[in-house]
Amino acid sequence: MPIVLSVRTALLAVAFAFVAIALVALRPHSTPGPALRDFEAYYSAGVTWSSGGNPYGRGIWATERRVPGVSGSREEVLPFVGPPQTLPLWALFARLPYAQAAQAWSVCLGAALLALIWFSLRGAGAAPAGPVALAAIALAIGFGPVTSNLALGQVALLALAGAALAANFATSTGYTAVGGTLAAFQPNVALALLSQATQRRTVLGLAIAAFFTYAVGALARGPVWPVEYLRLLAAHHGAEGLTAIQHTPAAIAFGFGASPALGTALGAAIAVLTVAGAVALCRMIPEPFVRFAACCALVPFVATFFHEHDFVVAYVPAIWCALRSRGAMRAVAMTGTLFAAIDWFGLAQRPDGLAQSAALAWAAALAFLSMRADVELDAKISIALAVVAIAFGAGAVLALSHPAPVWPDTLTSFHAPPALSVAQVWALEQRRAGLAAPSWAWSLLRLMPLAGCALLAFATVRTSAPAVSDSTR
Repeated sequence: MPIVLSVRTALLAVAFAFVAIALVALRPHSTPGPALRDFEAYYSAGVTWSSGGNPYGRGIWATERRVPGVSGSREEVLPFVGPPQTLPLWALFARLPYAQAAQAWSVCLGAALLALIWFSLRGAGAAPAGPVALAAIALAIGFGPVTSNLALGQVALLALAGAALAANFATSTGYTAVGGTLAAFQPNVALALLSQATQRRTVLGLAIAAFFTYAVGALARGPVWPVEYLRLLAAHHGAEGLTAIQHTPAAIAFGFGASPALGTALGAAIAVLTVAGAVALCRMIPEPFVRFAACCALVPFVATFFHEHDFVVAYVPAIWCALRSRGAMRAVAMTGTLFAAIDWFGLAQRPDGLAQSAALAWAAALAFLSMRADVELDAKISIALAVVAIAFGAGAVLALSHPAPVWPDTLTSFHAPPALSVAQVWALEQRRAGLAAPSWAWSLLRLMPLAGCALLAFATVRTSAPAVSDSTR
């Protein structure tokens, strides 16, 4: 008897086939450097703090240069800018050799990703099992910011899982406290949790999280650490706030030719308007998780620090829209999801990864479509896919004609004067690497995921009312 596959099963099978092809056959050349590049800074901060040094100072380079894969022939210090309450955690990993610590942290991030998928599905009203869970996993693998978090060892994935936990159990003071504490590991991710401050139990849970965060930070860096940490962030914002590695409206405006003052002013104006819009939608939407999903999509327009991997926040509204949207709004949501899923600036940094990026984008598109049992394949979806395909093709041409450097590959034999602070050294590294110069092409590429987040925010709000059908469970 012949086996008859449903449209949903066929789409899922093709999605995972694209995943396999992308990860096996289309892998770009590996770049030099240590495994989990950002974890290098976390680990080194833990070593430095444990030995009584200043993890926020230039002395962290003494540890980083001993990490396997780091070039000790030049100064490629990667500053640690994580909040102080994370230092005891990094000190635990610092007890292990770097290779073992990196493996252990990868396991933690894998667990965080599974938790994020589970909380995202649960928040959207779907049982996290069966085809819908497989589709969510395929969407995560095809979602560039998710894979960037895993590849870099970024704590943003854990922070977002904590925020999603709090949003799922917003009426539970205990769960909110735990989730809020984890979310504070990456402050720009924690911004979305402000959408939950509408009920007494939730506010109490967030207050407990804030107190615990302060207490641990005080033990690590002293009682006035919030003031010192804000000064640190200000210094590093001055070092890289307008460089190409930032995906903020201010940095993008600077890349298009705006002066630093004008770019900063435009970024501040967009942030104010976004906050006003977020307040309005929080009053309009009663469901806690929907407010959280919508505000996740708005975070990039408010945060003053926002790298490509931070777009992982868009995964939550993408799941919501994949389960809830229908008709024209589904086409809008899928377009937004794919715009946020593609590492557009990465196309210019890694031209040999274009084919892999295209395959992962197709995997994400098919996973999005197969989230519901009643698969919609109509003219609106076809138009959305065509729009994304044309945009990707144009982005690829733009990326190939305007290649972007990758830190620290272009530092050559860089050595900074010994009197400079770590933020000043980092600023010099950005300039030496070629990432501080304005480029309209790079700004146009970085604008694409912001456009995707705007579409996702709009689609999330528009699909907040209908209940999810049993067919998605």
